Order: sequence, then C-alpha cells, then structure tokens
Amino acid sequence: MSTIAQNELLAKIPVAELEAEIEKFVEPVTKRLPEQQLKQVVRLAVRGISGAQSPVIRQMARCLERTEKGVWAMSKRFYGLLGTQRLSHRTLLKGLYAIAQRQVAQEQPDTLVVALDPVNFEKPYTKRLEGVSTVHKSTPPALDGQARLTSGYPAITAALVKLAVPAITYADWFSFTPDFVSQNWEIERAKRITHARFPHIPLRFVGDSGLDDQKFFRLAMRLHTHCIFRAQHNRCVEVYNERLFDLATFTPARKERQVTVQLGWLKIRFADLPEPMWALVVHQAEDDSDLVLLTTIPISSAADTRLVYNQWRLRPSIEHTYRFDQEQGLDVEDMRVRSLEAMRRLFVLVLLTALFVAHLAHTWPQPAVHWLRSLGGKLGLPTDLDGLYLLLAGISFVFTTAATLSFALAHPFPFSSFTYG
Repeated sequence: MSTIAQNELLAKIPVAELEAEIEKFVEPVTKRLPEQQLKQVVRLAVRGISGAQSPVIRQMARCLERTEKGVWAMSKRFYGLLGTQRLSHRTLLKGLYAIAQRQVAQEQPDTLVVALDPVNFEKPYTKRLEGVSTVHKSTPPALDGQARLTSGYPAITAALVKLAVPAITYADWFSFTPDFVSQNWEIERAKRITHARFPHIPLRFVGDSGLDDQKFFRLAMRLHTHCIFRAQHNRCVEVYNERLFDLATFTPARKERQVTVQLGWLKIRFADLPEPMWALVVHQAEDDSDLVLLTTIPISSAADTRLVYNQWRLRPSIEHTYRFDQEQGLDVEDMRVRSLEAMRRLFVLVLLTALFVAHLAHTWPQPAVHWLRSLGGKLGLPTDLDGLYLLLAGISFVFTTAATLSFALAHPFPFSSFTYG
C-alpha cells in the first residue's frame, strides 16, 4: 500500500482530530513534565489506553501507529514513563487536579458537589507484588452471594459530580505499607486538597455509608464546607427542635423509574461537635424502608430537604466512573506492572483517559460523537443508552485501524507465500 493511498484512507477517519483533542485536553498534565519526550509519551499513553481499552502495556503499544519500529520499541517508551526517577505519580496528579480547575473555571458553578468514595481494586491470585493487601470485595460476590476477601489495592477518589463533564479533585491508589497512615487520613486529605483547590466556592461533600464519622463532620465545620453522608452507625443524639418530624412528599423524576418518597428532618447535636447538625429521613412507602442522611446544611423547610436530597442523589455518578474504569471499560484492575509507583502512575493515566472520553462526549459536535458511537456498535434502537462505552469502542476502532494501516504499509502481508510451484 502506498503512502498516498494510506493517507487517503486515514483522511476518512478522525485520527488527527482525536490526537489534537488529546493534546489539548492533557495540556495541564504535560506542562508539568520535565522533558518533551515524557510529554509525548503521556499523550501516547492516553491514545494507547483508549485504543486498547486496557492499561496493559503491550496492548497499549500495539494500538499505535508502527512504521519500522515494532511493539517492543513503543512498550519501552511506556515503561520509561512508569519507571523514570524524574517525576512521581504526584506530578501527574497535580495535572489531573488542574484539569478539574479548568473545568470549573469554564462552567463557573455556584456550588460544587464532591462525591467521596473509597473503592477496592482486585488483583486475583496475587501474593508477592509490592504492597499488595487483603481487600473486601462485594462485586462480584462469592459463590454464596456474600462479600469476600481477596488480594488487591484500596483506592479513593473525590469527583465533582454536578458538572457537565466529571472532574477529579483527589485520587490515590494506596496500600497498607509502613508509610501508610490510615484510610480515614486519606479521606481527610481528599477534603483538604479539594478545599485548597477551590477555596472560594461552596463545597458539598457527599458520601455513602461508612463516612458518617464525627471527625469528618468536625473537619467539614473547620473548613467551612458542608457534607451529606448516609448514616450507618447507631449513636445517641440530642434532638432539640420542637417539631420533631415534618413530612414533605417528593417525586424524583427519572426516565427509568419514578418513586414517591417522604422527607422529614430533625435538628440534632452530637456531644463532641461544636455546631448542630441535621438528620434528613427519607421514607419510601413502596418497600417501607428508611434512609437517614446526616448533614451540616441547615434544614428549615421542605425546599431545603429537596435540595439536600437532590445533592446527595448525585453521589452514584462516581459509581458510574468506577464502573467505566473497570469491567467493560478501561479494565484498570488488569495492570501488569510490579511496583506500587508504576501502578499509581497507570491509575492516574486511566483516570485521565476516562475523563477524556467524557470530555469528548460533551464537547465534540453531536454528529461526530454519533459517528464514533455508530462505529463502536450503536444499534440504532430506542433502547440505546448512548453512553461512554460505545464512544470508547468507536475511539478504539479508529486508533486500531490507523495502527493496522501503518503496519501494513511498512510490512505488507506476504501474499506470495500462498503461491506454490
């Protein structure tokens, strides 16, 4: 195949456009790197992870254009990025947080809702990797349907979930090594760093059960921020408002399902906290279940309860991000590197890739996004969800096609070997 013919084919697929968009998107990360070569490798890594839908180095390398050099040459460039002493994963994290600042500056929201969520990543059958820990996993469950203990690494992410495009304000892939303090310290650090990045914007930290700890409430009060956490622990509290329970009916409208819930609130005080708090009780009549949210946001009316409940309901968005990083998305758990520092750098690169796909879905023209989703396997049915998975698959096909054409140009298929006599 001639170079002219190859260029004519590549002109029909958006390789150059995707490359330019990646370069612009990761600019807050690359400008912090000490060498031009490392900047280029970061851009190639985002291309490789999105093309391979995996952080496995060899799979990333084979999705990039190859002329005279092979997969091993490209793999060495990635291993160099993961192993160089000239930067650390914290350098990449600062760039990731700068992307969040850029996104906030573009959208200029009046309030930031920050979802905090610890998660455990599984490394099955792993025994001797650096810092490997025993983690608690409920998905997928054991054969008896219960949660199980397995090898893996804990992680935590703080994500802005009210923006049009999600952004990360804190992320860490950690391990129970001698320099590790505690998971509670990681959560407190996530709050402090997020507040330091956005000191002049009201923050609402939301989280599921397990984060309803007095020390987190106390930190939120000290930072002059607010939090909404689901109650898990039983505790004694002072209730000192005269109206103990006032119900307000609210129907959260979702396309999939409509559920009528009743919202009631209580003003409460913990003995060891300097300021009062509020308990929001969410009663669902269909299954006669109650959900209790603890918050530092003052509640005095039904409108306040709707506000608090709506902000907490944004929390599951971070679960979608984790699911996209795992499973049928970018398969972050399938890292095949040995050092903890290399895993941390790959973790940041996977997060960067996931944010890039979400950025593309929001900023590119809809006909272009529709084309990529159609390439990724869109069925054209009313039931299509048109999520990030189809878009990622389309991006993967574009980069894989470009890699195939470049390889075929440098190494034509040996058709003559099929000739006999």
